[in-house]
Amino acid sequence: MMYEKRLIEGKFPCGQVGAETQRERGASSALPPLYFLHVWWARRPLTPSRAAVLGSILPADVNPNDFLRNLGIVKKQVVINSRRWTLVGKNLELIRNDGYGEYIPYSEKFDTALAKENERRRAVREALGKLCQADPVYRTSTLIE
Repeated sequence: MMYEKRLIEGKFPCGQVGAETQRERGASSALPPLYFLHVWWARRPLTPSRAAVLGSILPADVNPNDFLRNLGIVKKQVVINSRRWTLVGKNLELIRNDGYGEYIPYSEKFDTALAKENERRRAVREALGKLCQADPVYRTSTLIE
């Protein structure tokens, strides 16, 4: 019998699941807290628990977008200078709808958010570069693009 790799071992969308988990935790300030909706002794966040179970069952070649959609996680993305930017948290508040479509008007908030995102991406690229230099196995990894 041959071992079949699972989604949780491959291209698991950690960023999107993590962002949804943060949003879910923020909802706990409402009355009653989200985790009171059903009894759970350890009170684990529901989103990462569902994601871990589903990711452990599905094969690795499942489309991560379909996986997120099945979990009920819908992501908003914009393309800026031919780079995708997934909007999470307060950045979702930047979106406007004029009846024809959604857009983000240029503002100081947008400029600050974009600068923070570019800095985060620079730091991640730098960390990945160091990782690839330290271990040649990562240079050919499909997870590091």
